[in-house]
Amino acid sequence: MMNLQQTYAGVDPILTTLAQGFMLPATNIANFIAPVVDTPTRAGRILRFGKEQFAINDFRRAYGTNIPYVQSRYDSEPYALEQEVVAWELPEEVIENAGEGPAQVDLRAIETRNAMSRLMNAYEYTVSQAITVTGTYNPYEPSLGAGTQTGLGFTSWSNFGAAYATAAGPSPWSSLTSNPIEDVLSLKRSVANQIGIRPNSIVLGTAVFDQLLTNQAILERIKYTTADSIDTDILARYFGLERGLRVAEGRYLATDGSLEPVFPENGILLFYSPNGPSDSVMPAGGANAATPAFAYTYQLTGTPAVRPEYYIRERRVVRAEITVERVVNLVGLGATGLIGSGAMITDILS
Repeated sequence: MMNLQQTYAGVDPILTTLAQGFMLPATNIANFIAPVVDTPTRAGRILRFGKEQFAINDFRRAYGTNIPYVQSRYDSEPYALEQEVVAWELPEEVIENAGEGPAQVDLRAIETRNAMSRLMNAYEYTVSQAITVTGTYNPYEPSLGAGTQTGLGFTSWSNFGAAYATAAGPSPWSSLTSNPIEDVLSLKRSVANQIGIRPNSIVLGTAVFDQLLTNQAILERIKYTTADSIDTDILARYFGLERGLRVAEGRYLATDGSLEPVFPENGILLFYSPNGPSDSVMPAGGANAATPAFAYTYQLTGTPAVRPEYYIRERRVVRAEITVERVVNLVGLGATGLIGSGAMITDILS
């Protein structure tokens, strides 16, 4: 009897290279929010660091006395990768037709790209679902009285406005009197109070982006600095976010047959990431640096991988399978494990 290692068919080097070279669309938010980090194991533990590095210590010493020392306190949590597998199939008659005539088509490459697109769309939904659980932010709408809290997770602008009082803008972003820069600056300060670094990235829902295009406060401000129309680059510079701004255009097919946004249309996510944005499914440079970050994607080394295709005689089809093993991890702080490097308002228009 063959063992598991003997039955394993390895990978198709050409199609695997094609899968790993798959470039994400410009509207992708999954890897923008959670850059990919290679991991050689399917399970392990992740360190969570506290705020000890900001402590002020007296390192002066008298001759002959004990040497001052530092000891970082950290907590850890387990992680386990989740396996995602998708297969494509091609009937032998379709393959024969595609290879005939002057306009020959490489159906294997087309189907591999299509399968990778489906995998990434599903993962984008997974990441969006994880980050919109606002109760995981530190803190989440604590009952401390109006104007006395600096929460990072809110279900609406009204709750955020009540919490931040005069530190917030005058009204929700759907109002003619709104001034989004005031809200963004307040949230940036709150995140910096948790991790010591201001956010450098933002994700906007499509309805929020549309509102900003006609926001009077923004139009009044930029008319003196540029003649260009408002776009993502101008908004990123306006908010002081050097890593950039993404509009979550992704959609998924709901059970009723309608296409729904993967990220809340009225939501914003403001966060910090130490490395530049990547439009690749492979690891981003510097993504494993020991610096504060909002989220990472832990992905098994060597994936995505395409198994060699095989023929299914009963149905006369050629089949190949693409496997990727990964999990999104929202980086928590210290013993609480709550998110401190990002802020989320699920509905900033109301």
